[in-house]
Formats: sequence, structure tokens, C-alpha cells
Amino acid sequence: MKVVWSENAETTFDIIVLYIESEFGIISAKKFITKVDSVIHSISIQPYIYKSSSFNNKVRKASISKQCSLFYEINQEAIQLSYFWDNRQDPMI
Repeated sequence: MKVVWSENAETTFDIIVLYIESEFGIISAKKFITKVDSVIHSISIQPYIYKSSSFNNKVRKASISKQCSLFYEINQEAIQLSYFWDNRQDPMI
């Protein structure tokens, strides 16, 4: 399926990449980007591979790493990437 990035997904992804780069270096940031690409590729092939989130059954949560998750929705036309979440942040309400 086609994967579409929301503006929020682009913004939160960029923020996390910049944080990783500043704290851990460019190599770690590149590894993170590679991992994200791999997860998105898996989602495009098997959209239902990850479980629905606990707060909304239409939103699915993909684990990128222990520290980061990707939330997305499956529509008839495409997979909409909603946002990236740093799991070390305060929980969402």
C-alpha cells in the first residue's frame, strides 16, 4: 500500500532525528532513519502487522525502538503516518 506522511509525522520525525544526532551523533541518527525506513516498508507490505493503540482502535502503534514509536492509520487509499512519539515523554491522555 501507499504510505503518506502527515505534516505532524514529518515534524516529529525531524525533531527526533535532530535530538539523536545532537546527543548520540550522526551514525546513531542514520541507524534510526534506517530502522524507520525498514518499519515503514514492513507496514506498507503488511499494514496490520502492529497492534491497535490502547487509546483508539483505528490507530496502530509500531515500535521503532525502545525509545520511539510510530502511530499510523490505515485508510482505503493509503497508510497515513500520524506521528512519531518519544516514549520517554509524558504519556498521552
